[in-house]
Amino acid sequence: MPWRATLPTATTSFVGRRHEVADVRRMLQRSRLVTVTGIAGVGKTRVAARAAQLMRRAFTDGVHFVELAGHNDPEQAVAQALEVTGDLAGHLAERRLLLVLDTCEHLTEECSALVQALLPAAPGLHVLVTSRHALRAPGEHSVIVRPLAVPGAEPSADLAHVESVALFLDRVTAVDASFELTEENAPHVAELCRRLEGIPLAIELAAVRVRLLPVERLLKLMDEGGPLGPADGRRGRHSTMQAAIAWSHDLCTPAERLLWERLTVFAGTFDLAAAESVCSDEALPDSQVYPTLAALVEKSIVNREPDRERTRYRMLDSVREFAAARLDGTAEADRLRARHRDHYAALASTFGSDQDEHDSDEHDRVDEVARIRADWPNFRAALESYAADTEGRERGLEMSLRLGYLWVFGGMAGYGRRYLERLLPVTQGSDRARLGAWLQLAHLALARGDLPAARRALDEAEAPAARLGALGGLRTSKMLGTLSFCEGDLEGAERHLRESVEGLAPRGGLVLLTATVELGLTLLLAGRTGEADEVLTRARALSLEAGDGGTAAWAELALALVRRLRGELEQAQEMARSALRTQASLQATFGRAFCVEVLGWLAADQGNPSRAVRLLSAAHRLWGYEVNPLFGSPYFAAEGARYHRELRAALGAQYARETEAGRAMPAEEAIAYALSSGPDQDETADVSIWAPLTPRETDVAELVADGLTNRLIAQRLVVARRTVDTHVENILTKLGFSGRSQIAAWVIRRRRPGALRREEA
Repeated sequence: MPWRATLPTATTSFVGRRHEVADVRRMLQRSRLVTVTGIAGVGKTRVAARAAQLMRRAFTDGVHFVELAGHNDPEQAVAQALEVTGDLAGHLAERRLLLVLDTCEHLTEECSALVQALLPAAPGLHVLVTSRHALRAPGEHSVIVRPLAVPGAEPSADLAHVESVALFLDRVTAVDASFELTEENAPHVAELCRRLEGIPLAIELAAVRVRLLPVERLLKLMDEGGPLGPADGRRGRHSTMQAAIAWSHDLCTPAERLLWERLTVFAGTFDLAAAESVCSDEALPDSQVYPTLAALVEKSIVNREPDRERTRYRMLDSVREFAAARLDGTAEADRLRARHRDHYAALASTFGSDQDEHDSDEHDRVDEVARIRADWPNFRAALESYAADTEGRERGLEMSLRLGYLWVFGGMAGYGRRYLERLLPVTQGSDRARLGAWLQLAHLALARGDLPAARRALDEAEAPAARLGALGGLRTSKMLGTLSFCEGDLEGAERHLRESVEGLAPRGGLVLLTATVELGLTLLLAGRTGEADEVLTRARALSLEAGDGGTAAWAELALALVRRLRGELEQAQEMARSALRTQASLQATFGRAFCVEVLGWLAADQGNPSRAVRLLSAAHRLWGYEVNPLFGSPYFAAEGARYHRELRAALGAQYARETEAGRAMPAEEAIAYALSSGPDQDETADVSIWAPLTPRETDVAELVADGLTNRLIAQRLVVARRTVDTHVENILTKLGFSGRSQIAAWVIRRRRPGALRREEA
């Protein structure tokens, strides 16, 4: 089942929460809205995530985790997680999924309004919320996560079975394997857990100190500091949690305290390079950021999270809140926010835009899209900061323009359109920037099938284009060609696109590449397949040379259509699958949908009607993520309608069953099915048993099970060794495993007949 956002790595082990997890599961069976409540640091997210994981098979459209910390608009956050650019309620209407909204206490009213709007519109939707208090929405059921049980009058021999002590021992042995509960230290351990009132995060923060200090000494430090003295009934558990964090803060070195406070400027996760850029100065040189950050990780102030090729870091909300409160309203806070947004604006400038004349061949845009998506909360925070600052809006518009490739090719067109529409009316900027922004807005409107909005944006682009002369005209011609193509005016599309391609050829850049692909498609639809083949082959070569995998994938898909018309069906199928692999890695929703659609056409051409119907039905669902299937092209729409008529006639009553099977596929399962091979797989394959792995991760996992080393896997798949290393790390992280033998056992179980039916609920 798909897991749409990375689940924050929890620092506490799963101790003493089986009853709460069972309560959440039972409640979700009775109610479509369940809220897990409790104080900060008590483990609400862990309980919700575990319950959701155990229930994933009950939701055919998956479990989608949306972390709301740092967001001010839950609807936008959910839309991004679900990759929806149109009507969110409409998208959910026919789906059966579990939506987990984590950390909602700062958006109680907004989240309540959102679920009240979505639940009536989507009968198959269930929502699981974590918050320090209930949403107070109609039909809501709550499960309270209370602190762990603390020692009473138990004898020392039974102390290890008390929940809070069991957690303390688990965390202590993780940092000091030699630690044992003895007659001598048992009373001190019991007292420590009582003072911390069974709050998991507070116990975690204390446990990591035991490697350096005995428990008895920790208690004395608490007494000397005063904040964690014996409970007297007047202090609430929230103050105990805050006191535990404050005590940890006091025990940090000055450099650790300084970095802890500065790291609160980040939204979501961050990497070392960002921490060095934003948080260093004369008081904390960049050479000292890593050792200081490592010390905070060791103290459980910051969590380390592996992500693709780099390590990312995250701070728990309650820990972040404590340090952020110390900075709130200070000049230091303003300085950090300015450095934060400037850092991410600088990253955006190296990424480039869809209007750049020259593209660097020093990077792969596909990999860069994945990195930016992983860091999106910080890019979003930077854009919001610029948009809210009257003096920073020009920089915000430029930043949005530089992220054009992400908007167009990275499945985030809705975000790009919103920021451009917000910033363009309140900024001036250079003619070059405004032309690029209006053309980018037109492109994003076309991606949504909103032709009138695209036309309005092109009208606004005329003035800056005229002032820029020939270059402005060539860029505008390209977008006019795109609009003509979507309107079905092939003659106008060819005229505008050819003018743009011929004029921009000496300059290169993304505009030239996309114009060349669209010219090839125009020639293809006009029946001039030989010319189309030549143009598209050149477009693919130029895109690969420029490190632009996204445009190369579109060229390859268009070439698949050329091969299809020539009857070279196997070659067309391989090209379409290659394009789909790239589009899936980019998470480009309409790109994936078109690839699956074409593979459905090819399955029909190859005499596999059942497979064809499943793929076309799955594509219909993927197109549902966008407003206008097949880009509104009358030519593509007519082709799709023809296939459906022929398949309905060929299959008779079976057509409806295959349609239902295709529409029931979650997006990741549909993509894996489209990438699978073999004429009979539409009847026998059940790719959902490989969730949550992507198709490429599944390939790697199967080769691991076959006993191949990473070097041999790289040779077999014709990829870099580092790529395989990353895939193996991702597999271990997703499955919660620690070694290759566990991966092998997991794969072998799924290779057995009936594996999915025997999988645990």
